[in-house]
Amino acid sequence: MKRFKRQVNKAGTIADFRKHDFFLKKGLKRKLKSENARRKH
Repeated sequence: MKRFKRQVNKAGTIADFRKHDFFLKKGLKRKLKSENARRKH
């Protein structure tokens, strides 16, 4: 559990979720998804 929490914090998953906790338009959602994919690649 400790390792999982560390990995989640390092990846910034929770912060990203809180930032996008509101409704996004489909076009904006697609744009963010492609940017994240590009960043991970």
